[in-house]
Amino acid sequence: MGILIQVHSFLRWIVLILLLTAIIKSLNGMMTKRAYAASDNKISLFLLISTHTQLLAGIVLYFISPFVMFNAGTMKNNVSRFFTMEHSVMMLIAVALITIGHVSRKKAATDAAKFKKAFWFFLIAFLVIFAAIPWPFMQVAKDAVIGWF
Repeated sequence: MGILIQVHSFLRWIVLILLLTAIIKSLNGMMTKRAYAASDNKISLFLLISTHTQLLAGIVLYFISPFVMFNAGTMKNNVSRFFTMEHSVMMLIAVALITIGHVSRKKAATDAAKFKKAFWFFLIAFLVIFAAIPWPFMQVAKDAVIGWF
């Protein structure tokens, strides 16, 4: 389980970097009214792939993690509640937003619409992910003894 947690934690940074890159490129495209380029498509595709890879690692961790519990005390314990419900549900929402953003961006008729759809879906996904990550400064991370990596 240790190596899987490290992979899951490492992939977090890749997803965040790709997501920020996609958001910035989309905002730049909206503001400059430039044409949608192949590099924009590649960033979105790599973001989608890394997000789904992260999801697969997270699903495996969900079923083997000692933090995930299904008993009467789950909702009373902030660590088990966070990993069993809050983190999992919010990350599923973020994956759905990134997937919808990628697909709707592909189906948009104009370059401006592509940038706009990508920007909003990816920005909302970023905010959800940022809120759902157990950052070391959060109490739940301190209680679960989770570090930066």
